[in-house]
Amino acid sequence: MLARCAHCQKTFETDHFGVQGCPHCGQQVHLAEPGAPAPQPPPAAGGAPPPWEGGRAEPEAPPAPFARRRELGFLRSWLDTWKLAALQPAEFFRAVRISDTGSALLFGVATLTVSSWFQTFYTALMGAATRGMVEQMLRQLPQAGEYQSAWVLRFVSGGSALAIVARLAGAPLLALAGLLISAGVFHVVLLALRGAPRGFDATLTVVGYASAAHIIGAAPVPLLANLVGFVWYLAVVAIGLAQAQRISSGKAWTAAVLPFGLFCLCCCGGVAVPLIAALGRH
Repeated sequence: MLARCAHCQKTFETDHFGVQGCPHCGQQVHLAEPGAPAPQPPPAAGGAPPPWEGGRAEPEAPPAPFARRRELGFLRSWLDTWKLAALQPAEFFRAVRISDTGSALLFGVATLTVSSWFQTFYTALMGAATRGMVEQMLRQLPQAGEYQSAWVLRFVSGGSALAIVARLAGAPLLALAGLLISAGVFHVVLLALRGAPRGFDATLTVVGYASAAHIIGAAPVPLLANLVGFVWYLAVVAIGLAQAQRISSGKAWTAAVLPFGLFCLCCCGGVAVPLIAALGRH
C-alpha cells in the first residue's frame, strides 16, 4: 500500500501498519490501522476544551523541511520546502507546524534576498550594455549640460557602484521588513473578517513560506518574472491562509487581495486627481 510521511510529505510503499521509518527522511511514522480507535488527547488545563474545532485538539503538526535544515542541509531543506509551498500549498499549509515562525522568516528572507541579488545583477548588466549608446546620444544634444548628462548616465546604468553594493547588502533587511509588514497587513484584514483563529503565528508562517513564489524573480526577464511571481505569491498566500488559519477560501482571498486592491486605487487616485485638476485649469 501507499503511505505518506507526515514529516517530509513524500510517499512510500509499505506492507504493514504501525510505527515504521520513512525511507526518505528517516523519521518515525505511525500508520494507524483502518477501524482502530483514534487516541484521545489529554484534557486542557483547567478542564476547558482545547480551542479547536468541535473541542478536539489537533495532533502536533510536523515541521517544514526547512525547519530541519541542520539535519537535511540548507540547500536540500530549502528545495524540499519550496516544492511543497509553491506547488502543493493546500497540503503543505494544512499540515505544517505554525510555531516555527523563525524558520519561515529565514526561508522568506533567503528567497527574497537571492531574487533581489539576481535582479540587481541584471540591472547592472543592462545598464552597462546601454551606457555607451546613451553617451553617444547625449553628445549629439548640445543643450544637455554636464550635470544632466551625468545624472542620465547614472540612472541608465542602474546607479553608482556604491549604490549597487548598498542594494546587495541591504537586501536581507528589506526582505525581513517586507515580510513583517505584509504579514501585519494580512493579519489586520483577517482580524477585521474574524478569520484569524490560530493567531499571528499562522499568518507569519504563511507569508514566510509563500515567498517561495518570488524566486521566479531571479529569471533574466525581471519585469515579466516579477509580475508572474506577484500573482503566484498572492495565490499561495490565499490558499495558505485558508488552510493554516482554518478559515473559508472567501475570507482568505479577501485578506490576500484587498490590501493590494486598495493600494492600487490609492495610487490611481493620486495620479488621476492632479491630472484632472491640471486639465481643468487649462
